Amino acid sequence: MINKPLYIIIFVYCVSFSMLGAQFLADSYGITMVNQDGNPIKSEVVDNIRIENLNTATSEIISNQTQAREDEFILDPIFAGASIAWELFLLLSGTYIFNIMFQFGIPVIFIVPISAIYLIMLANTLIAKIRGV
Repeated sequence: MINKPLYIIIFVYCVSFSMLGAQFLADSYGITMVNQDGNPIKSEVVDNIRIENLNTATSEIISNQTQAREDEFILDPIFAGASIAWELFLLLSGTYIFNIMFQFGIPVIFIVPISAIYLIMLANTLIAKIRGV
């Protein structure tokens, strides 16, 4: 009984990482993934692993140190780091695909129950694996 939720969790992990891989490949070939409304689907992780973006962010942080507004310098890297940490949490928990579903325009009323069931199955599986069942 406990293996069925584990198989579903593994499937959702595979779909999440395949969507991230598709975003990375499309971005490296210059293709922008869009939803049916034409809004681009971008990932903070894909954007921030590029060397050019890392160099740009570093130079902006260094140049902001000399500016008079210290609150902007302090808060910008914190918000950028928080958004990256949030996407990494979504990837590690397997819920990144629900973010992609939201970006594709699927109503939240459908996404919330599916993600709630997924999180219950994830908690059930983690507890069972910890207990050794």
